[in-house]
Amino acid sequence: MKWLIASLIVSSLAVADDIKSLPNQAGNGNIDLAGTVILDAKEIEQVLGAPMDAGYIVVRIKVSPRTLGPLRISADDFTLVSRKDGERSDALAPGQIGGQANLVLKSKTTHSSAGVSSTTVNVTPVEAKATPASPLQKILESKMLPDKETKEPVEGLLYFLLEGKNKVKDLGLLYKGPAGRLAMDFK
Repeated sequence: MKWLIASLIVSSLAVADDIKSLPNQAGNGNIDLAGTVILDAKEIEQVLGAPMDAGYIVVRIKVSPRTLGPLRISADDFTLVSRKDGERSDALAPGQIGGQANLVLKSKTTHSSAGVSSTTVNVTPVEAKATPASPLQKILESKMLPDKETKEPVEGLLYFLLEGKNKVKDLGLLYKGPAGRLAMDFK
């Protein structure tokens, strides 16, 4: 009888080791994450109430601390990765998406008589003025994952920019913050 109980315990532990996190979820003893990717421009506009340029990807995320004390939560802890081509994007601040530009970059390709091409990038600074936040920036800020210390679950949006045509199944979210490191797959 003792042998049977021992073998059941060992087999249940072996099964527990084989359990992988569910799609759209990740967790450890310190934190639980649950999220969904929004790729479609119309869905993004519906969630935000305003359109965004092509290439932006929105992730709706819920972060649940499991620590005894407060845990620092920040969008800076997240990176979106494309398994298709390895492209990565750190979470963007609303000012990086809907803010005012400070520089104008112009590239110029020149050809020498030897047939060798070279590219020169000219940077022309624009007079920086204190400008009010754009309407899009205000919307993004209001819906973004809050940057704060908390013991309670928090929800919000994360914004990323990846080039090319992306599919949900090719994307993964990496968390690297005070609660450790996690990887979440999307389906």
